[in-house]
Amino acid sequence: MHPEASDDTHAHGARQWPAWTPRPGGRALRARGTRSSLVLGVLVLAAVVSSRWVRLNLSPSLPSGLYRLTALPAPLTRGTLVVLPVPARVRPWRAPWLPLLKPVAAVAGDIVCVDDDGLWVAGVPYGRVYREVDGKVLPRMEGCHQLQNGEVFLASPQPRSLDGRYFGPTPLTALTTQALPLWTWRSPLDSFRTWFRPGGLGYGP
Repeated sequence: MHPEASDDTHAHGARQWPAWTPRPGGRALRARGTRSSLVLGVLVLAAVVSSRWVRLNLSPSLPSGLYRLTALPAPLTRGTLVVLPVPARVRPWRAPWLPLLKPVAAVAGDIVCVDDDGLWVAGVPYGRVYREVDGKVLPRMEGCHQLQNGEVFLASPQPRSLDGRYFGPTPLTALTTQALPLWTWRSPLDSFRTWFRPGGLGYGP
């Protein structure tokens, strides 16, 4: 079982400057300053809007928008969006004060594998598994694991997702809430995030 690697694009690569910065100059500097201010404003807004009942998502791993937080359903099923504190193993790549928002990809009885070709969930390819980012060696799950009762595997097939391929299966007791989309949209920041840190990891919600 060796399908082709996905189009996941969060590997290291040369930084690509946008078309509006072909040469140094005041105009380009002002544009960069405006974008930096915009990103800072978005982060502040995310902190203000996100609360015990509502979560603002601006990462590209899931649609940007507002998500209502509610009690976890029982049993959890594949595709359910859940919130969990940032696992200790991946905190160097994710601020611990901003919990992860991830879909349930596998439940008890499913087999999840990581090999040189990437992550596989019940035989379905979920993209590459990177060995390092920004010069730091990433943790990763090794081999195959059949999920047991009381645990789930959280993963997204979207690019740059910081998920179970790096921190392994998640105990149900680590999950805090379910997230239900209230209002979602396509964010104009998605392309900017790709420019701002090509090859970056951890933009996954």
